[in-house]
Amino acid sequence: MSQRVLMIGLDGATFTLLKPLSEQGVLPFLTSLIRNGTVAHLMSTRNPLTPPAWTSMTTGVSPETHGIYDFLRPAFLEDGNVFLKINDGRDNRAESVFSMANRGGKRATALNFFGYYPAPQIDGYIASGFVPWKHLRGGIHPPAFFEELKASDDFDYRDLGMDIGEEKKVVQGLAPDEHEEWIELQNVRDKAWTDVMCRLLKEDPTELAAIVLDGPDKVQHLFYRYMDPNVYSGEPGEETDKITRLVTDFYARMDENIRRMVEAAGEDVNVIITSDHGFGPTDEIVYINQWLADKGYLHWRDGGYGEGEAKLAADKLKDHQAMIDWKRTRAFCPTPSSNAIFIKPDPGDGTGVTEDQYMDVALKLREELLAWTDKDGKPVLAGLDMNKMRGRPFVEPCPDITLKLRDGGFVSIISSDEAVKPRDLADGTHRPEGIFIGHGPAFRQDEQVDALNLLDITPLMLTLLGLPVPKNLEGRVPVEALVPGITATKAGTTKSAAATSDADRPEPTKEEREALLRQMKKLGYMD
Repeated sequence: MSQRVLMIGLDGATFTLLKPLSEQGVLPFLTSLIRNGTVAHLMSTRNPLTPPAWTSMTTGVSPETHGIYDFLRPAFLEDGNVFLKINDGRDNRAESVFSMANRGGKRATALNFFGYYPAPQIDGYIASGFVPWKHLRGGIHPPAFFEELKASDDFDYRDLGMDIGEEKKVVQGLAPDEHEEWIELQNVRDKAWTDVMCRLLKEDPTELAAIVLDGPDKVQHLFYRYMDPNVYSGEPGEETDKITRLVTDFYARMDENIRRMVEAAGEDVNVIITSDHGFGPTDEIVYINQWLADKGYLHWRDGGYGEGEAKLAADKLKDHQAMIDWKRTRAFCPTPSSNAIFIKPDPGDGTGVTEDQYMDVALKLREELLAWTDKDGKPVLAGLDMNKMRGRPFVEPCPDITLKLRDGGFVSIISSDEAVKPRDLADGTHRPEGIFIGHGPAFRQDEQVDALNLLDITPLMLTLLGLPVPKNLEGRVPVEALVPGITATKAGTTKSAAATSDADRPEPTKEEREALLRQMKKLGYMD
């Protein structure tokens, strides 16, 4: 049996949308994989978000172990202020499946995954995602691979970067006459990454090859309300029909990208299609920092930003969260994508929470959050996680509390006259239930199994490669999806990558930070 694996990640893909599209005949190739393979829901991290989810999927350990909770992380300064730093590969404390494959004598390829910048020097190929095109060289290994991509005639290598000149608009701010161009940009980028993978699969295939196509996530953040027949809330009329056609065409082209890669890989390759999280509608805005201010945990600066001005001043998030008075703030949410509350440690001047005070403050916050209701007396939260009280080790800076909003959305971190407001129209947001499709000689045919966890994907890929599974991995091999006779073997515990201190870690450039903030805005994570 073949010991080669092709993993195709579809960022944000959900069966909620794929099923009706399949029934409409839009996804003929993906439908054939489903019918001749094994499918399941794939459960994401507690906060279903791109950085922790893809990192967990490719390391087999949870965010508390690898240390990637969000796009950004707060740094607590000696003067009591808070600064946001960008997470990248230097902040990941766990070994990747690509490194594990190398240790087992297998070569590996990883294309467009978050958190692989600077590019690790593996035996194979790396091209990191979430890198501005001007900095792609640092996210690509080996160096000659970058030169090959730059010299390509069939696509523009700059399309592989996230900071494309045309992508400088906030998604929610697109004018109707820009919708077609925006969707086409996602088609162009996904095809460019597909072209790269197909070239490698044909010219120098590695035993493990993995890629992420991030177009689905971008399209769904902006156009989800046009796509889900169960919650449709788009504006009726000619423009709605046009958007529906454009989005449907996007998925048809995604299906073609999948077909090209699977056929380039060959018939004997085991194919895994995953998503880092699912998707669904969000119909309200929860201003978590405003709630914290109302409760006295957070204080805005005098003359602080109002809602409208803060949206125009999102760049200030990269400079000490300028709208917050840190000297009087004890708890805060750093980014909309985090859905997290951090309790600010006391720097020694009484402006934060001391170790002796921590438990009382944390439990009081928990009680007040769970008792939070809207004007109709209904709970605003579906639940929360007290991350540091779960009885397991964690890498700092770990969020003290992770929130689960009742509509599954992300919070807003700016000020507002009310802590909860309805949206004019539903937007798309993340859900925990992603997708899993397994196809190839190792997978059962026409099989649906109970939900898997994205922590299971690294153990599964190692098993399909014929390699032992390290004992420290937190997932399992889903043997119920595999043909009889395939079993996992355990190896010794691997040593996680050594933690790099902030003092030794090079700071991102101003351009890198601004590019990531723009990307977060484009993806709907930033106000």
